[in-house]
Amino acid sequence: MKKGILGGLIGVSIVLSIDSLFRVFIALFLDTSILMFSYSEYEGLLWPVLLTIVAMISAFSGGLFSFTYGKLHKYSSLISYLVCLMLLRYGQIHLLFETETIIYPIVALILSLVAVFFAWKLAFPKRPEFEGKEIEEDKSYHQPANGN
Repeated sequence: MKKGILGGLIGVSIVLSIDSLFRVFIALFLDTSILMFSYSEYEGLLWPVLLTIVAMISAFSGGLFSFTYGKLHKYSSLISYLVCLMLLRYGQIHLLFETETIIYPIVALILSLVAVFFAWKLAFPKRPEFEGKEIEEDKSYHQPANGN
């Protein structure tokens, strides 16, 4: 259980680091100040859209790390990662609610949840169950053709 919770916390730190790194790249490219939570203060439509896409990619990467690190405790890693990620995204929405349009943070929240779903499916694929029946193998090719 400790590994699951620790994996969730490290997963959210991966989300924060990827989001922050991309914001630093944007600030260097546009020669502006670093805006850690804002979306629509950047010029044009391209940068907020890229930030929401990066939010999805970072949530997928953090979730994939969290689920593989806490593989034996998959539900505790899922719960800890989702709670921390939801607190992060809700905090962004709450901070930006009065100053700018919240469409981008809400889209980032939805895309993050979709990314967590895909990371879960990739980390824990559904295995087919045979309901306790053995698969009968065709052993006719092991017999010699002349009957010996």
